[in-house]
Amino acid sequence: MCNFFDKMANKYEELIKAFETKLRKLISEYESLQDENLQLESKLTQKQNDLIEAHHRLQELQKNYDHLLIARNMGTSAADKAESKQRIDKLVREIDNCLALLDE
Repeated sequence: MCNFFDKMANKYEELIKAFETKLRKLISEYESLQDENLQLESKLTQKQNDLIEAHHRLQELQKNYDHLLIARNMGTSAADKAESKQRIDKLVREIDNCLALLDE
């Protein structure tokens, strides 16, 4: 009878050891995934910042291009002058909108 209880106790000890091993492995994988998640979040933040910076640069280049077109059209035909005036008026409206937003 004692032999039966010894076998059962050994079996439970083996099950507990196997459980502990699997639990340690699971915890290790969890910690590894947490580290990977932090790295991915950092990369995402950097990419978002890069995208914002690129967008601002694109806007700046578009404004410079518009100004170049205006300057280029200043000394040409009456139609070109009218187009230039419209562009200047548009720029003035944009500046007025920016000023209005700053006043808020």
